[in-house]
Amino acid sequence: MKRRVILFLILVGILITLYFLYKRQLGAISFYLLAIFFFTLAANQLSDPTRKKRKKKQSDR
Repeated sequence: MKRRVILFLILVGILITLYFLYKRQLGAISFYLLAIFFFTLAANQLSDPTRKKRKKKQSDR
């Protein structure tokens, strides 16, 4: 629950930044920032299942 609130606040901050950059005609920077954000989210989701499997294997021993 806490993680979702943090992600929501980050997204709101990014949206405000994107709006400001578009008004200044710097839209490419906003796409770059979004690409970094979504890449980190995807990397975290891909690494989480492997961490959970490792923890289960260690607890089974």
